[in-house]
Amino acid sequence: MIKSTSCIAAGIAIVALLAGCGKQEYQSFEELDNANIREYIQRNNLNVSQYKETDLFYQVLEEGTGNPIDYTKTYPVVYTVRSLDGAYNSGDTLSFNNRYADYFGYFPFGSSAAGTPTVERTGDFKEVIREVLQKTNGKIRIIVPSRIMYGRNGSPSQGIPPNASLDYVVTVHDNFEDYEDGVIQRMISSAGLNIDDFTKTADNIYYHIAEQGNGDVITADSTVNANYTLRNPDGSVRESGTDVELNLAGGTISAWTKIIPLVNKGGKIRFFVPSSEAYGISGRRDQYGNVSLPQFFSLDFEVEVIDK
Repeated sequence: MIKSTSCIAAGIAIVALLAGCGKQEYQSFEELDNANIREYIQRNNLNVSQYKETDLFYQVLEEGTGNPIDYTKTYPVVYTVRSLDGAYNSGDTLSFNNRYADYFGYFPFGSSAAGTPTVERTGDFKEVIREVLQKTNGKIRIIVPSRIMYGRNGSPSQGIPPNASLDYVVTVHDNFEDYEDGVIQRMISSAGLNIDDFTKTADNIYYHIAEQGNGDVITADSTVNANYTLRNPDGSVRESGTDVELNLAGGTISAWTKIIPLVNKGGKIRFFVPSSEAYGISGRRDQYGNVSLPQFFSLDFEVEVIDK
């Protein structure tokens, strides 16, 4: 049987229509990033500028007043970061997730990732800070495409979703004392304590004697036994110990050497410690080299010295 020409033509038309319906246009990874960023800027009415020919956008929030930013120097950097959809929001600068202390040339992943694609692909991100902010003690917002940061997979361990472009607000510090003093004051307030009940030392340690104690006098070279609680800047308990023996002359941080002798044995004292009197800009590492206390971490101690 021979089909008519009109039937054949109709069949071809149907096939073409079905083929057309099956064809879809997909956005590339880059196009999706850029569309999300521009929609976010418009929705939040942000006053940002595009950095050169890149897909990064920036806004200087506070002009830098310190020294020129140098890739080969180590700075304490504090930042907040959120995904554009709000699914991830690390906005509390008391958190250990919001701090960096390493050579600035390896920001934000650190020298442990030196030479890897992870560090190399963030070149424009840190270049914005150095070229636009230029000096320390300033603050800058940078909106970064996901492909430059954590990519298609995100970072499940940090709660960063896949394909998440990020909005950073970064402060590069030079003189860190004033900032950390403000952090400690916030810690005291967040703990529900009255800052007027605390005495501030010349080393920016805040202390409050709850009980003076009736036992022996303690000196800077004494060995004491103590019950203690160490809290993170956000108030959560980090560690504690019972009847722990400590040599104040060399077995603990400098803050203990300076503060514990303010009470006698049997005394109780609460003190808030800047990192300069604790584990410094590098933090504390365990025997395997893993960070057990983050960089430039302010500490909250509650100590009872046992009278034996």
